[in-house]
Amino acid sequence: MKGPILVFFVILFLTGNFSVQGEVQMNSQNGGSYSITSVPAGAYVKINGIQIGITPLLYIPNSSILVPFSLDIGKPGYYNITLNVSQLVHSGAQELISLNLIPMPKTGEIHITSHPDGCLIQLDTNKTVPSPYTFTSVPEGKHSIVISKTGYKSYHNSQIQVEPDSLTALQIYLIPNYERKELVVTTSPPDANIIVDEIYRGTSLKNLPLYIGPLGDGQHTVLARLQGYRENIATVSTKQDLSTNLHLFLNSVNQAPTSSSIRIKTIPIGSDVTLNGIWVGTVPETGFLILNDIPPNRYKITLSLTGYQNYSEWVFPIEGETITIDKKLEKMI
Repeated sequence: MKGPILVFFVILFLTGNFSVQGEVQMNSQNGGSYSITSVPAGAYVKINGIQIGITPLLYIPNSSILVPFSLDIGKPGYYNITLNVSQLVHSGAQELISLNLIPMPKTGEIHITSHPDGCLIQLDTNKTVPSPYTFTSVPEGKHSIVISKTGYKSYHNSQIQVEPDSLTALQIYLIPNYERKELVVTTSPPDANIIVDEIYRGTSLKNLPLYIGPLGDGQHTVLARLQGYRENIATVSTKQDLSTNLHLFLNSVNQAPTSSSIRIKTIPIGSDVTLNGIWVGTVPETGFLILNDIPPNRYKITLSLTGYQNYSEWVFPIEGETITIDKKLEKMI
């Protein structure tokens, strides 16, 4: 390969805008070509704002091209890269332009309302803000929420799941310190009978949550029952110095069961996935392997990849639930 290439990158972080800029120095005669590749492939290539193809691409400048010109490479979900070409490669030579595209972070939102008024909210390790509050541009994945107010038991939840381009809404009720209660239960629709550890504890109301306690520290089984609706049962953990909130959705007996889904991602990519011993797919290069229309049941998920230890996990999705498995596989010794 002839002709030197010098690429200098400057990364700019701007709110709502990010680009990689650089400059390419080429030898100065027309008639050469450019081999343009990207990881991942399939990125658009533009010359002076006009798209000429997608990567991998062999570009041969015609006689009308003038230097300097801009070369833009981009792909949805990745930051754009801009190179400024100041000289053309000489006749008969080929220059390789190989770029690693940087993925944009996937974000969602969390909206929190709380009772009583005047509560303070902390997302992860950020500064506290007053409730109600909407957190924007929250990275995809699990996050921790702490809601507190003087004279009330704090609320802690380290399993708040944020999905890309979606809103997670929470309505939290705090319990006064003097109350010997730990569990707050609400239902949709209201007026459901609530049974905790096989003991009836009251009825959920429309505008007033059901406060339950005292309960021992640890896990408890909560069942919501309403005539004309399917029962919903959940397991919840309580501590006497915390406020634990639980909201249960009930489906009409005349309503078709809502299917669930399972999202699977592994490091490294390419893992084979089996569901109860049946192969269902391979983890893709980007994003998740998504299994839709999964009936509520108990499933064994197994992840396998040559050179790595198998990973298995039992899941039990309820109606309409999306379960996410994001696992880094361990190398075989």
